Amino acid sequence: METKYKEKIGIGEKIAFMLGGMGGVPLFALISSFLVYFYTNVIGLDAGLIGGIILVSKIFDGVSDLIFGSIIDKTRTKYGVCRPWVLRIAIFGAIGILTLFTVPEVGTTGQLIYVFLSYNISQTVIYTIMQLAVISLPTYMTRDTKQRTGLFVWSSIGQSIMTIIISSVTLGIVTKLGGNQKAWIIAACIYSVLSAIFLFVTGIVCKERVNPDKIVGEKEAKVPFAVVLKSILKNKYWFEILGIVIVGAGAYVASLQMHTYYAQYILGDINIASVMNMAYTMPLLVCGFVLLPLSQKFGKRTIMLSGVGIQMIGCILIILIPKSMPVILAATVMKSIGQSCAATMYQPMLADSIEYGHWKTGIRSQAALMGANGAGQKVGQGLVTALLGGIMSIAGFSGMAAVQSEKAIGSVSGLFLFVPLVFTIIEFAIIYIYDLDKKYDTIMKELEERKGQEA
Repeated sequence: METKYKEKIGIGEKIAFMLGGMGGVPLFALISSFLVYFYTNVIGLDAGLIGGIILVSKIFDGVSDLIFGSIIDKTRTKYGVCRPWVLRIAIFGAIGILTLFTVPEVGTTGQLIYVFLSYNISQTVIYTIMQLAVISLPTYMTRDTKQRTGLFVWSSIGQSIMTIIISSVTLGIVTKLGGNQKAWIIAACIYSVLSAIFLFVTGIVCKERVNPDKIVGEKEAKVPFAVVLKSILKNKYWFEILGIVIVGAGAYVASLQMHTYYAQYILGDINIASVMNMAYTMPLLVCGFVLLPLSQKFGKRTIMLSGVGIQMIGCILIILIPKSMPVILAATVMKSIGQSCAATMYQPMLADSIEYGHWKTGIRSQAALMGANGAGQKVGQGLVTALLGGIMSIAGFSGMAAVQSEKAIGSVSGLFLFVPLVFTIIEFAIIYIYDLDKKYDTIMKELEERKGQEA
């Protein structure tokens, strides 16, 4: 039996939430696609040291999602729980983007310290709050899983649009402006302004209709962080989705980060990276329009499993024929289809895990549980960046060298071809064991029955 809810989300709010998805992209996409390249080939820092900094930063980063998630869950204002945080973080998000590229000329040690501080401020604090507030917002807008899925699909479409723009035009803008640090700062300024505007619109237009105090009671809604953490540890589906997000982000970041290196050092033309990035991001937009009706017919798990299966085939194809542009582009599109299915479906799956956690433990921690999205993305990003940077450094890669050694070139090729496949195989295995879709309606019915008995 399917439980019905009265919340109705209009087209205006859907578009506003889509803009929120777009507003969060620059801070993540610039880091995923270009930041390591900027540090190694523009500033001249060692890839291994950069990878180490990012990996260490993820220790703080993963914890911050749970802490800030618990803080957001306890927020109570006349505007709701998440909306105030979306509005507050808009300007800080713009500042966070800029600080990543304004590395001062203070010597290598000073620059590494600056990278560590700016990266953690922008990621551990600013991006964490931004992502948690935006991605948790639908769970406060409606409890209807179909409407929530629809909102996340709209967000995915917005994210795809912004990702396409950033991945396809950034290198062109930077090159036309001289390719130096100033050029990167100007590009960052453009994205900073857009990010702030989009987030402001989301915070102003979207409305919160779900009052957590009425669902579990005011006292139960504001439980201590230790109790929230204990309840999360009992939520097996949260851990499964967290694993999916980590390895999915790993595959995504490994591909995007290595596009620029692979185009420049293997294919011989850095401008090809923009074409590869477009092939990797354009299908995200197209898939976004068809995934909602497909997910309602076949279920979120089936859509994700099918997409990641296609992604796996693409990874294998590009290994078999690594230097043919038609094959590279076709395989990249296949990888993108898998990424689109996973990225669009795991967010509503996370929202479903909130209801499961509430059913199992009696604790409803919406933003803290939705923190798996940001935590998974950042941990996956950190692991892959450290892996790529470490191996490239060991192989002797130097972004400032006029000619790379054969060993360094081999590391670029191997990392681009094989790392995404390994992460994709792990992702497929985790999705295969996920089965909350089959139990969700029964869980929601029991929650409603409990609420009726308590009343």
